[in-house]
Amino acid sequence: MKCHLLKIRANNEPATMEQLLRVVRFRGFKVDKISMSILPQEHVMDVQVSVKSLRPIHLLENQLKKLVDVNQVFVEQATAAQASVQ
Repeated sequence: MKCHLLKIRANNEPATMEQLLRVVRFRGFKVDKISMSILPQEHVMDVQVSVKSLRPIHLLENQLKKLVDVNQVFVEQATAAQASVQ
């Protein structure tokens, strides 16, 4: 599994976070970590989402860019996640 860090800048609207998470789930990615900060003077939110999947990250990136309230999407890093053995 690969780990990716996405940095997303989006309009601060009531349903924006829900839409982002829905797209992540529909595209087959698992959220590992998420953080968000709001820039009140610009009515914009900065979201950082760490996701894991075997799927190519461009599938998720392209769909996030299509959302109306999303202004920018950057893929910061990709690392291989070790599978835990139980």
